[in-house]
Amino acid sequence: MTGGWRRALTALTVVGLVVTGVPLTAHAADCAGVTVVVDFGSLGGGVRTGCAPGDPSSGTAALTSAGFGYTFAARQPGFVCRINGLPGSDPCVNASPPTAYWAYWHGRPGGAWTYSSTSASAYDPAPGSVEGWSFGAGEQPGIAPPAPAPAPAPAPQPTQPVPQPPTPQPGQPAQPGQPAPQPGQPTQQPAQSETPAPTTTPETTSAPPASETATSSSTASGSSVTPTSTTSVAVEPTAGTSSGGTVGLVVGLVVIAALAVLGVRTARRRAEAAE
Repeated sequence: MTGGWRRALTALTVVGLVVTGVPLTAHAADCAGVTVVVDFGSLGGGVRTGCAPGDPSSGTAALTSAGFGYTFAARQPGFVCRINGLPGSDPCVNASPPTAYWAYWHGRPGGAWTYSSTSASAYDPAPGSVEGWSFGAGEQPGIAPPAPAPAPAPAPQPTQPVPQPPTPQPGQPAQPGQPAPQPGQPTQQPAQSETPAPTTTPETTSAPPASETATSSSTASGSSVTPTSTTSVAVEPTAGTSSGGTVGLVVGLVVIAALAVLGVRTARRRAEAAE
C-alpha cells in the first residue's frame, strides 16, 4: 500500500511540473544566472531547460532554483538518485547502478560538456555557466550547452536621396553655385552699375564785349556835336565759378559803368566848348 502511494505521488509531481510550465528550451543569454539542462532520456521526459537566477551556491541549489526537484540516496547523502521523482523504480537507498543514474555535467554557453568530478551539493557554479543532468549510462545531455541568443539585427535606416545638380535650360548655361532658372520664372539679371551723369554748369552769358564809340563832329562854322555812347558787357564765367569770381564780376561792372559816365560827361563838355 505504501509503495502504491509513492508511485501515485511521483506521478502527480511529474504531471504538476509539466502543467505549471517548466521551460523546455531556452537560451543562455535569456538567463541572468545559471542555465540548467535536464535530459530525462529513457524516462520519457525529453530535454528540459531552466534558469537559476543570480548566483546559486551549489549545483543542487541551481537545480532547485531552475524548477526541478531532486532526491538524495539515503545511505549516500549528496548523491542525486531522482530528479522530479524519476526514475520511480529507484528506491534511493544506495547509489544508483552505473547503467541507470543521473550523470552530472558542466558546460559553457556554446561550448562542450565536461563530466563533473564533484558532487552537485559541493560544486559552486559560476553565473553565466551551464549545468547538465542526463539519465542513463553516463551519457551527456542530448543538447549542447545553450549558446547566447543572437543579437537582433539593427533596423535598416532609410536611405536619404542624393541631391541631383540642376539641369541647365537651353541657351542658359548653369552657373557654379547658382540653380538653373525654372520654366515660368523670371531670370534675375545682375544689377547694372550706375554711372553718374556729368554735371553741366549752365553758362552765364551777358552782352557781347564792351565797346565804346564816341563820335564827335565839329566844324569851324559851329556845327553841332552829337555824342554817341554804346556800352555792352559780356561776362562768360567758367563752370564752377566760386565766390571770388562773382566779386570780380561785380567790380568789373562797376568800372565799366564809371567809364561810361565819364565818357558821357566828356562829350558834353566838348559840345559846350564848341558852342
